[in-house]
Amino acid sequence: MVDKVLMQEAYNCYRFLIEHSNFKENSNGYGLTLDRTNNKVKATIAGSGFMLSALVIGAVNGWDDSELNRKRALSTIKNFYDNIPNFYGMFAHYLDYSTGKRYQKCEYSTIDTMLLVNGMLVADSYFSCPDISKYVDKIFSRIDWNKFIFKYNNRYMIRMAYNDIRGGDYLRRISKGWVFQWSMMAEQLSMYLLAAASPAVSPKRSQELFLGFERTVGGYRNYQFVYTPLGALFVHQYSHAWFDFRQYYDFVGYDWFNNSVQATLANYAYCQDRKRDFLTFAAGLWGLSSCDGPRGYSGYGAPPFTTYERINEFSERTDGTVAVYAILSSLPFCPELVKSTADTMTKNHPELSGSYGFYDSINLDANWISKDYLSIDKGISLLMIDNYYCGTNWHYYMKHRLIKNAIEKLAFIRKEEFNVDN
Repeated sequence: MVDKVLMQEAYNCYRFLIEHSNFKENSNGYGLTLDRTNNKVKATIAGSGFMLSALVIGAVNGWDDSELNRKRALSTIKNFYDNIPNFYGMFAHYLDYSTGKRYQKCEYSTIDTMLLVNGMLVADSYFSCPDISKYVDKIFSRIDWNKFIFKYNNRYMIRMAYNDIRGGDYLRRISKGWVFQWSMMAEQLSMYLLAAASPAVSPKRSQELFLGFERTVGGYRNYQFVYTPLGALFVHQYSHAWFDFRQYYDFVGYDWFNNSVQATLANYAYCQDRKRDFLTFAAGLWGLSSCDGPRGYSGYGAPPFTTYERINEFSERTDGTVAVYAILSSLPFCPELVKSTADTMTKNHPELSGSYGFYDSINLDANWISKDYLSIDKGISLLMIDNYYCGTNWHYYMKHRLIKNAIEKLAFIRKEEFNVDN
């Protein structure tokens, strides 16, 4: 029964992404996906990345005609090349849904561009369309990686973003320019694969970048992992939606798939230990991650929070709100736990479901449920549910020529080879 619930949720997520993407012919916003349902103007390029992968999942599952989805993918990718604002190949994070113009004072984002490109590679791999390949190559080759790579604390890192608007997003009121850097563990693992895939980045520099971010190991109870000081679960999910880390250790022998397993179990254990403090956790719900809460969008998380860069910045990052997508997207890591929780949500909280499946988040202590849908949350839920049952996204991403090249340049070790040799 719960397997049917989860596959139905995948279909609902697919419908949301398709029905909230701009497929209007000759529109400069073609292929843009709304950020969330309560804003009909603001689109996010990350949402379009999830949507492009969804087009493949929809074709494979027969939810839409394959030729229809190929045309949607081609028109989306071509429009991004022709009309969407970019800075040295990195796209603006948010856009006007209809016009494709930059939304307000948003930044040019490296991570959101990578999520978009990840979806493009899946579409390119599956549809085997020369025109799609042509525009994917144009977009990928236009990215000037060396413009975004710099040395910070004697390590090579990639910038987070650039904003040329004074006082724009992520900037102080009168400043403009570069925005932060990927200096610690977060959702950026697949970014290093895409950088390595570029002929402009040498194998040596690719590996220096991969080792450039801080790897602080800690955990909760007996669950040890490389963690983020924000404690949000999504950082352990995003890159795994595309790259199949089950198959590989990195070139120093670290298992990033198991890292996410441990992070998921720690997140669950922390919620279990706080049952007396929060009704949400007492009801068997868990999944602390960035999501809507009773007081707006918040970066919820589970400990540990301290790193060398952020010593004792947080003592607690929960008010009893859990992100439903964080639960569902943990399916490949902890399937039985996720299935049990999905069964609980279905039986005990029918009010948590709407026209596109599960809503974004819930807080029983505040008697509150988010009635909104976010494209990145429905997107990660779709990809991880489908990866668990079908492996669609994993299969077509891993077979792409650029990802094969990246694996070789980063010297990742196939687990079966590692086990045989050792």
